[in-house]
Amino acid sequence: MAIVKMYKVSIIALEQDKPEILQALMNIGVMDITDMSDKAMSEEWAGILNVENPEDRLSKLEEYIEKTKTALSYLSLYDNSKKTLFETKRKIDENTYREIIENQEKLWAVVEEINRMDEKLKELKSEENRNENLINSLIPWSSAEIPLDLTNTRNTTVMYGVIPASEDINRIISDIERDIQECWINIINSDKEQTYLQIITHNSRLEELNNYLRQNGFNKVNFDLKGTVKENIEKFTDNIKKINEEREKLKDKIIKYLDKKNELEVLYDHLNIQHDKIGMVRRLVKTNKVFMLEGWIPSHSVNAFKDYFSKINAECALEIREPEKDEEYPVLLENNRFVQPFEVVTELYSMPKTSEFDPNPYLAPFFFMFFGLMLGDAGYGIMLSLVTAFIIYKYKPEGTMGKMMRLMFWCGISTTFWGAMFGGWFGDIVDKVTSGRVKINPIWFNPMDDPMKLLVWSFIFGGVHLYTAMGLNAYKLIREGKILDAIYDVGFWYVLLTGLVLLLAGGTAAVVGKYMTIIGAVLLVLTQGRNEKNIIKRLGKGILSLYNATSFVSDVLSYSRLLALGLSTGIIASVINTMGTLFGLSIPGIIVLLIVFVIGHGFNILINILGAFVHSSRLQYVEFFGKFYEGGGKAYKPFKINTKYIDIIDRRKM
Repeated sequence: MAIVKMYKVSIIALEQDKPEILQALMNIGVMDITDMSDKAMSEEWAGILNVENPEDRLSKLEEYIEKTKTALSYLSLYDNSKKTLFETKRKIDENTYREIIENQEKLWAVVEEINRMDEKLKELKSEENRNENLINSLIPWSSAEIPLDLTNTRNTTVMYGVIPASEDINRIISDIERDIQECWINIINSDKEQTYLQIITHNSRLEELNNYLRQNGFNKVNFDLKGTVKENIEKFTDNIKKINEEREKLKDKIIKYLDKKNELEVLYDHLNIQHDKIGMVRRLVKTNKVFMLEGWIPSHSVNAFKDYFSKINAECALEIREPEKDEEYPVLLENNRFVQPFEVVTELYSMPKTSEFDPNPYLAPFFFMFFGLMLGDAGYGIMLSLVTAFIIYKYKPEGTMGKMMRLMFWCGISTTFWGAMFGGWFGDIVDKVTSGRVKINPIWFNPMDDPMKLLVWSFIFGGVHLYTAMGLNAYKLIREGKILDAIYDVGFWYVLLTGLVLLLAGGTAAVVGKYMTIIGAVLLVLTQGRNEKNIIKRLGKGILSLYNATSFVSDVLSYSRLLALGLSTGIIASVINTMGTLFGLSIPGIIVLLIVFVIGHGFNILINILGAFVHSSRLQYVEFFGKFYEGGGKAYKPFKINTKYIDIIDRRKM
């Protein structure tokens, strides 16, 4: 359980062999390639080394990737095959992979055709929206019988327009009919916002009429259409029908390409592999004839790496060496099956530096315990473990998701244990359903009945957590050869803080605690300012250091969240159970109970899983890591074949 030792690899080879060597490194999949582009920019190597810039090739590949992605997304819309919650990679052998890629020209024709149909579908959608908007704009005018293109005769003008509903339309019409007799006004429609008017007037009174209408908020409406409103609505409706028919034909054509979906997935992954390989050349340096790359491989892969490279056709100079003293290298963690899932907690914070030790073996048992204490319900724990176990068995998630699922499995075990200790089984559902006739008693105690007891134990667990962190800080200092610093900065604090704890305990322990407190305080005063040359400053700094005891107290108080979250889970669960049993145990009551139980407890478990994870992580990051852990390491990311849909098997692997 430690940080895996890395070996530095340097390769110098002919420029013409670069594709083969990069493919070999990708197939091996164990080398984290270092970015050497800065070396070419240095004064020492300027004019000798340079970096290849494959932006044109990458841009072209990105265009192809995007087109293939679009084609796959459209095929997925019409794929009625059963979908799973976690998609697993399809395994194909190298021969099948090679055959598909050799025939990629045919696949490109499929991609282009699907993308063409995609564009056509977008055009049809736009046209459909245009026709629908036209229909919606014409509906209020549907009672108008005069053709819309008939806007004037030799002596008359036909107008359409609207007046705000806030205006008195009857007054307006009355005034017009009084003052302008050569005018006919027809109210076509009206709604909450406006009144729709059709107006026919003699041209001699047109200007007068327009002036009056403008004064009353009239807005003219122009129709660039031929025929009546009803005829146009029918035409646009027919257009939409034709659009839908054409759309269905295109969908049928797309569906016919579903049998190519698997091959297109292979093409998509192939393009991304090529993109990764070409993109990697930006990390290398070269001259006109040779190139150079450097990187790191795990110690356990060195022999296999040598064997693999001895079998490739390309000639190259290969050097593998141990890291120099204080040389940083990518961090790969190696832990047992229990600790490994908890690595995700550290990864979310920061990877350790190579000069540090792996904190996960020490973090894991505390996170395991704290999560269970915060969720604290055996029923919830069983559900969490069963669900995650099923996901792990069925879908075999990898990477961060795989670690998270295994972490939740272990946290479910912890929750089940503490739930049984506290007597929580989906809250108090058994007690509620049986009206108190059957009870599941806690193995230890019920925090709902005795919250102060849990608070005290939360502080005790917190103290152990902090003491462990201080011990790890001492271990860190000893590793660095700072034995006296470990004694002064950790050992003496152990004496003082332990003395204070014994003082609080009372009785005989308080007597011992008093002397330990005094001795610890004196030792800290004498040593904490040891770097100061002036004795007054040295003692002053030592005295001021005693104030840090208050930070220890505040850190301990942070563990009250163990009580808070544990109680909140139980209280909410109890409220849900009370709501579910309000209607008794009749058939309708049982139905209500089941609905409330599933929805209520489902919500409670999800929200409190999140809370338990966040707050357990916070205790590790702030209280635990804050005492000894620096972080800032670079995670080990090997150059390998990364795919989304397929897993190429039967290839040479480490």
